[in-house]
Amino acid sequence: MLSILIPCYNTDTLHLVETLYHQAKSLNVNFEILLADDASLERYRKINKQIEQWEGCRYLQKDENAGPACIRNYLAEQAKYPYLIYLDTDIFPVKDDFLKKYVECASPNTVVCGGFTYKGLPVPEDAVLRYKYGSKVEEQSFSERSKNPYHSFISMNFMIDKESFDKVKFDETFHLGYEDTHFGMRLEKAGVDILHIDNEVYHKVGENCECYLRKIERAVRNLVGNEEELQPYVKLLRWHRKVSDMKLQSFVALMFKQFHPLIVRQLKSKNPSLHLFAFYKLGYFCLISQKEKPAIPKPVKA
Repeated sequence: MLSILIPCYNTDTLHLVETLYHQAKSLNVNFEILLADDASLERYRKINKQIEQWEGCRYLQKDENAGPACIRNYLAEQAKYPYLIYLDTDIFPVKDDFLKKYVECASPNTVVCGGFTYKGLPVPEDAVLRYKYGSKVEEQSFSERSKNPYHSFISMNFMIDKESFDKVKFDETFHLGYEDTHFGMRLEKAGVDILHIDNEVYHKVGENCECYLRKIERAVRNLVGNEEELQPYVKLLRWHRKVSDMKLQSFVALMFKQFHPLIVRQLKSKNPSLHLFAFYKLGYFCLISQKEKPAIPKPVKA
């Protein structure tokens, strides 16, 4: 019945897979756990290959890094059961009945999203921005997510029937960034229902501020050329439209470039401003989306 699919890159997944395995065994349903390694370092490959000690667990190796969209599509191709549960590697189920709740909600033409939380997790000193943005902006209760179900889709923790996935799939041109948003948009256009439930996972914060800002910049670059399609789903694009309508794009880009070192320093502090972080994304997008693109500043070290 269940194919539990985990894309992996440079992460030790043994504890996560073992926990899922024991939960699945207790359900008395057919299941498999597939771990697809997206060209990780050899030391992680050696660790993760050990999942095959558990019945129904398979380790799949990619020799070239393909990115999250491609690896998720690949996992669906390899899956043999009709319901697919996608989980990231930097998560852990909050409750022992995590898989049981998904089984109870399994239905054709329906995506089920369980949500995620940061509550109770330690905050690394150099990852305050990531934690603050995740807990204050991204984390939502199932009732909040249900108000705007397609706009709230995140691929960290969800279930979908294989037939619906094969109709939609992830767009592999989105190598890293906003592929979740684009997938949610495609679900809505395809008429696939989304059900948000209270079935959270812990999302473990591991990225320091500098790595997180680089990741954000890479994600924002994915928006260039997709403005019209994704504008209803991405607040950043709606702000950019307002700025452009007021003929202020060049000014915002200049301010971003001029004050970039100071902005980064504040975002790397113990109390980063989420308003300033929002400006960082807007300023960066204004900068790279101009026809004549000026030199883009690099994240500076404090």
